[in-house]
Amino acid sequence: MKFLRNKKSKGIHEKIAMSLSVVLLLTTLCSSEGMFLDLLKGEFFFASQQELNEVNQELNNLQEEQDAVKAELEAKMEELTDLLADKEILEKDMELTQAAIEQAEIDLEAAKQKEAESYAAMKLRIQYMYENSTQDSLINAIFNANGITDMINRVEYVSQVHKSDRQLLDEYKAKVEEVELLASSLEANMNELLTMQEIYQHQEKEIESAVATLKRKSKNYDSQIASAKSKAQKIAEEIREANEAIASGSTSSSGGSSGASGLTGSSDPSYATGVSGQSVVNFALQYVGYPYRYGGNSLTNGCDCSGFVKLVFANFGITTPRQSQAFKRIGQAVSFENMRAGDIVVYPGHVAIYIGNGKIVEAQSSRAGITCNRSVTCSTITAIRRIL
Repeated sequence: MKFLRNKKSKGIHEKIAMSLSVVLLLTTLCSSEGMFLDLLKGEFFFASQQELNEVNQELNNLQEEQDAVKAELEAKMEELTDLLADKEILEKDMELTQAAIEQAEIDLEAAKQKEAESYAAMKLRIQYMYENSTQDSLINAIFNANGITDMINRVEYVSQVHKSDRQLLDEYKAKVEEVELLASSLEANMNELLTMQEIYQHQEKEIESAVATLKRKSKNYDSQIASAKSKAQKIAEEIREANEAIASGSTSSSGGSSGASGLTGSSDPSYATGVSGQSVVNFALQYVGYPYRYGGNSLTNGCDCSGFVKLVFANFGITTPRQSQAFKRIGQAVSFENMRAGDIVVYPGHVAIYIGNGKIVEAQSSRAGITCNRSVTCSTITAIRRIL
């Protein structure tokens, strides 16, 4: 009886111990799940907030650059205003100088005419005095004079006439020379003004070109800033949606259209093109070290994350979207376990290309440029897609 009672007690103790073990196991599992969710939530918010911070920093940088462009534009506009004012003064000076030149030409013509008339009159008087036998002629003054005094008076009179003629002729010649000198000076002044006008016109074209360029740059910054704001809003919205999903115990977005389905499981779609993932990776890795530029569309001069992925696949004749989150809806979903080189990895507000060995190649940020050193799990993965 004692043996049976002991045996029965032993069985009850074993059942109790087993029940306690189950309870402890469930408690541990529940605790681990909570810890896992907390860890997942923390990791997501750290990565996503980091992405959001980078976009906001880029937004601030764009705003500062635009402010600098606007300040430069304002300075150029002031420079152009000053130049146009100087140009207007120059044009008035040129008008006055041209009027003075025209008047000098009229005066010169009149002076030359007077000189010619005086010279012709003097020649006639000389001819008359020497050739005609009048009382005013020099020969008549000498031979027909009534004595020496009369002769001297007559010769003196002829000499005074000649002297007066010579004086008038010299005055007219001096006037001609004076007007010619003035005209020459005005011409030289006009040439200087014309040279200055050419300089002003060249400067005006340069400033107008600079103003047009700065206006285009400022307008381009408006577009980039608007895109950056939109990107920041999308990331913030994805953080909010992911927060709701994590809070409800889900680690993936609801619905197949989001592109998040297939992260877990065995999704491993076959390749539909003749392009290998390694070929895509090899091509993409050529541009590691090149700059990042938000909204850019050049692998060498700068591009952003979605632009980089788009340009890489475009090299193989494959068309992709231009917005990072649109990549969640193209191609076929791939599970994390079956991810291969050439697959597209989508994050909140970001997209990259998987290169194998747990790494991605990406247009990371304006500070880092195009890189290939980050882990594929550097941020929360929202979708993995295969388009090859």
